[in-house]
Amino acid sequence: MKCVKGQPHEPENLMPTQIIPGTALYDVCDIVHSVRGKWGIKANCPCSTRHYRATSKPLVKEEREPQNCAPSENPSLLSSLPNKFREAVPSTSASTAVTASEPVSKLHTASHQNAFSWISEMGTHSVNKENKGKVLTAAVAEAKRHSSLSSLSPFSSLFTKPASTLQTFNGSVLTAVTNKNPGSLRSLLNAEQSDSGSKGTPKLLDDLFASIVQSKAPSVSSPRRTDVREPIMKPLGMLFTIVASTDVPHCWLCDGRLLCLQDPTHKNNWNFFRECWKQGQPVMVSGMHKVLNEALWRPETFSKEFGDQEVELVNCRTSTVLPATVGDFWNGFEDIARRMKTPEGEPMVLKLKDWPPGEDFRDMLPSRFDDLMKNIPLPEYTRRDGRLNLASRLPEFFVRPDLGPKMYNAYGLITDEDRKYGTTNLHLDVSDAANVMVYVGIPEGEKEHEAAVLQTIEDGDVDELSVKRFIEGGEKPGALWHIYAAKDTDKIRQLLLKVAEEKGEENPVDHDPIHDQSWYLDRPLRRRLLQEYGVQGWPILQFLGDVVFIPAGAPHQVHNLYSCIKVAEDFVSPEHVKHCFRLTQEFRYLSNTHTNHEDKLQVKNVIYHAVKDSVAILQAHDVIKP
Repeated sequence: MKCVKGQPHEPENLMPTQIIPGTALYDVCDIVHSVRGKWGIKANCPCSTRHYRATSKPLVKEEREPQNCAPSENPSLLSSLPNKFREAVPSTSASTAVTASEPVSKLHTASHQNAFSWISEMGTHSVNKENKGKVLTAAVAEAKRHSSLSSLSPFSSLFTKPASTLQTFNGSVLTAVTNKNPGSLRSLLNAEQSDSGSKGTPKLLDDLFASIVQSKAPSVSSPRRTDVREPIMKPLGMLFTIVASTDVPHCWLCDGRLLCLQDPTHKNNWNFFRECWKQGQPVMVSGMHKVLNEALWRPETFSKEFGDQEVELVNCRTSTVLPATVGDFWNGFEDIARRMKTPEGEPMVLKLKDWPPGEDFRDMLPSRFDDLMKNIPLPEYTRRDGRLNLASRLPEFFVRPDLGPKMYNAYGLITDEDRKYGTTNLHLDVSDAANVMVYVGIPEGEKEHEAAVLQTIEDGDVDELSVKRFIEGGEKPGALWHIYAAKDTDKIRQLLLKVAEEKGEENPVDHDPIHDQSWYLDRPLRRRLLQEYGVQGWPILQFLGDVVFIPAGAPHQVHNLYSCIKVAEDFVSPEHVKHCFRLTQEFRYLSNTHTNHEDKLQVKNVIYHAVKDSVAILQAHDVIKP
């Protein structure tokens, strides 16, 4: 048996992985369909369409009796559920009404086509460079949503912003807007069960389970704009999920397209967050610096504790790697005169590469790790044991995927010439991420830095409200981000390939312009992307204390304005696990020199155990009912 690249497996490079015995996947699939019928979960899995060929259930030596997938008759899943999730099982006093489901035979065709066939079939196809696109497309094809919204709860109320209000950020009045202004508060729909006889479900489990197999809603195409300065105003759409309350402090940036939550500790943040998150949009949370221990994140403390460690530094202008010490980097963090210099005597713009290395953050920086995990926003998603972090579903005996935290430390790129460089070039990640700006340093000896930074912000197409945070609010801007929707990845790739061809550059089949991280989209390239492909991203100005949430599979790039210390924590959300799987398959075709070549996320195991735990909890609810 050969690997996907047509090469023989090398035993010394193989690693043990999970072996799923017998018909376990088919059994879980049967139970998934059964509980879906009982709990009224809409069927969005591949086996509900005709785009997938039938897959017969494998025969076993001893013919088993047909299994009735009623939850009360299969407690095996409950026994495998981790203790921390068994606590989520409703008590016998739960009043949720459950209607009887149809027999499993009615839910399946005779072919036993199942929701996991698209995983198992990946290994049976003959894959090569020529047909890999077709295989991947078939593997991750998404079923269209049903046009009927009959399964949704009736909307009981509509919350709108008063006709004439003042747009604020953290209590500071910045500019007046009206309902017609794109910066005004979006209308939120609060769904309730108005029919007392209708059944209810545990909303959290419902969302978790449905999101794993949820297909993406058709997007509404916007007319192309020829002026890069003219914002593309997309329809706000309807928010279907229950919003618990409207008292969560927030505003809208990027001309009404980016949600900014303004209280990182608010208990209802996650309700607002997931409305944008499941649409593939980035989200910002501000004010993190007010809850962190500032003394732990100052550059002089890192220099004092770890200054003698040998590391590699990267010149952001030339991408060359230089050997140095941690102290060499931190000495010039806020003092240009002490920075390492080029042979021509020019101070270098450096970033600290892979420090702390690998999984050493928790071991090397325990107090900082505790400070971050204690205060990180959206703990339901971002903490290692978060109930909406699917990575937490992996059994304890598994090798844990490396989800961070990771530090990103770099100087700022301020001059006019520096605007074509990125601190981090365009790329995308296999998992979701929360990037926290914990420190912004303004270097001594930087002449007229405010005017230069303001010009860079203007060239970056940043929205007016974000600019006013800098000018009127006096906040410290650290980095300029450009994030794009995952669905626009192919269009961005086409542009970069076209530009490379225009420059006479080669495009090897086992390389990728995005995965190679060899491009930074400056203003001319972003203008072409909008004019030729109709693609507009989110230009985000990240200030001290801002947390930028980046969806899995979303191309993004970063340009530091000043010297920054950022810390990122990765996670796997139900809303974007499909992108995690797709990217894992894409990475298999990259050259062996790519750091993303291996499936370090164990995404198939994550999906399997998340589904298993979800149906186990739903089964347990029926088992303990009086």
